[in-house]
Amino acid sequence: MNRNHLIAIFSIVILSVFLCSPSHSTTRLNCQSEIYQQVTADPKDKFKKGYCFIKLGQYQQGVTRLNGVAGELPEIGDYVIYFQAAGYENLGDYNNSAALFNKILSQYPDSGLKKKALSRLGNIYTQSGDYGNAERIFRSLSNEEKNRSLKASYLLGLGEAMEKQGKYSEAVATYKRIWVQFPETKSSSEAYTAATNISSTQGTPFQPSQSDYLQRANILFDKSRWSAALSNYSKLSSKSTEVRTNMGISMVKTKRLNEAENLLKNINSPRSLFWRGKLKTKQGLDSQASSLYIQIHNQFPNSALAAEGLYNAARLYQINNQTQQAIKTYDILIRSYPRNKYAEDGAWNLGWIYYRKGQYREAHGTFSAFTESESSFNASNAKYWRARTLEKQGRLDEAQVQYRELAGSTTPTYHTYMAQKKSGYSPTYANINPESIALNSKASTRKQRAQLLIALGMPEEAQLEIVAMEDEANTKEEFVIVSLLYSQVDDYYQSIKVAQGIGLPQANRLSYPKGYQEFVVPYAKKYGVDELIVYSIIREESRFQKDVVSPADAVGLMQLIPPTARTVARQIGINGFSTAMLTIPRINIEMGIFYFKQVLDKFNGDVELALASYNAGPHRAADWKARFYGLEKDEFIEEVPFRETRNYIRRILRSYGAYKAIYGSSLSQDQPTSSEPASPLN
Repeated sequence: MNRNHLIAIFSIVILSVFLCSPSHSTTRLNCQSEIYQQVTADPKDKFKKGYCFIKLGQYQQGVTRLNGVAGELPEIGDYVIYFQAAGYENLGDYNNSAALFNKILSQYPDSGLKKKALSRLGNIYTQSGDYGNAERIFRSLSNEEKNRSLKASYLLGLGEAMEKQGKYSEAVATYKRIWVQFPETKSSSEAYTAATNISSTQGTPFQPSQSDYLQRANILFDKSRWSAALSNYSKLSSKSTEVRTNMGISMVKTKRLNEAENLLKNINSPRSLFWRGKLKTKQGLDSQASSLYIQIHNQFPNSALAAEGLYNAARLYQINNQTQQAIKTYDILIRSYPRNKYAEDGAWNLGWIYYRKGQYREAHGTFSAFTESESSFNASNAKYWRARTLEKQGRLDEAQVQYRELAGSTTPTYHTYMAQKKSGYSPTYANINPESIALNSKASTRKQRAQLLIALGMPEEAQLEIVAMEDEANTKEEFVIVSLLYSQVDDYYQSIKVAQGIGLPQANRLSYPKGYQEFVVPYAKKYGVDELIVYSIIREESRFQKDVVSPADAVGLMQLIPPTARTVARQIGINGFSTAMLTIPRINIEMGIFYFKQVLDKFNGDVELALASYNAGPHRAADWKARFYGLEKDEFIEEVPFRETRNYIRRILRSYGAYKAIYGSSLSQDQPTSSEPASPLN
């Protein structure tokens, strides 16, 4: 569905009491307690008890409790039928189970449970020996599924159904497809084992070819599974230049730098030169890295990497105070590739060099050249620093006018926040009242079903309806409700994603939620940290995903790495710490706030330096503090050598500014406040 075709005008309406209420985690049905509660005639109560018996493995009691409830609770009758069918399935009563799953498919064609019912029905047919129907169902599911993991699992079911029918060649072909085309999924290894077993017992050939290993390796490479990609590339008897380059890149990513250099140095291509440049940077050999980057432009001027190579080279010169070489290289970049995005970035860096040299008129002219950039970041960046050059020249009134204009933007950015600090002006973001939004009958029904399931303490089931509503949504109003419903089941990641897609300032509150407030508020108060900074860190680190793991093995909401977390656990008295604990919101949030307070104290309450430390480590942050002593905060952030850390600080401050504009300051007098961006490092 194309969101560009959505309704262009969306009315701003009165402040919503619902949206303004504090965020809270979804209440989940406590089945251990529910089954002992007094039985009532309320159909919702009957459903909850039957559901809980099924969930707790007491299937006979569950199916008995659910008898007749679908008719008493027609709003979600398909959910009642589904769990009763699941109970019969677990009791081995496949006839009753299949009949009920088919009832969902025939009587509730729009049910959010359709895919799950089909999948379980396929498994029942397999278990009961009806392999033809199982094959039909899994083929249909696999053809329609877009999620790679689910698609691979459905193909696995299809392969098993064909194998049971003696269709060994077709089964092996299906298993091979899974193994080759979905190598990153759990089903891949299962499919390989199944195909190998058929080959050994039935004589049906299964022999992976060179092209199979190549396809697997390329998919794994594209999905950043570097070690697995290398393993599959090593199976190839003949390796093309592209393959050897991919192997070298994978070695760089897995820190096998010497092996990568030995491989890449014998390949003369733009990609090889580019990654050798990255490799040399990792080794601290910036001069050699710059030479390799420039070589791309000299040898392969039409390469897609030529402009980026020049930018990287110039940036390294700039970081290492080789100013003239930086200016010369930026000039080559801008003249050679004027329409490339890196040319605009290079032009900004030229302006920054002039700014740091005190040549404010030249800097003003350079920054002014792209205040209307198509890139919203570049445009706001240029506007902010254009105003700063005016300030440096003593043209304070002109600077304040430009700060005020930028601060008034209804789209939160790092630079709008900095302009707000400079001008003292904070915008008021309009809000929306979801109860005033008119929905079509189908969307309204989805909303009511989701809200009823949420009220019953079944957020996972409610999410099925929310996903279906999102798939069917056609208006911005509908997407607002979808985003709101996602937040009500604690899926802030999807809530934020949908809210940002709406593209309206009225949706900012949904885009910047106060998730897990019941943990953030008391722990922020306990350790003396601004709760809005905590929300900002969580939003940018994990988008409120409690079990996310980064490529660097940072875990959970506040993205703590296990060694750091283990130390923090000892300090705050958590016994028997394990990495799995980091996926528990309460534990992760307390540990994250405690650790951030430590780095905040280490840098005397300096939020920008604390954020640099949180991202890049305390030693680097201390080094940068000494290296850039005396710079004002906004200047310091621009000088942070690591792009990742520089952008990390910007993102956190962008979110912090948005949270302050939306919710107002939540600080008590004894809590620290963010240092003024314009105050010098000391």
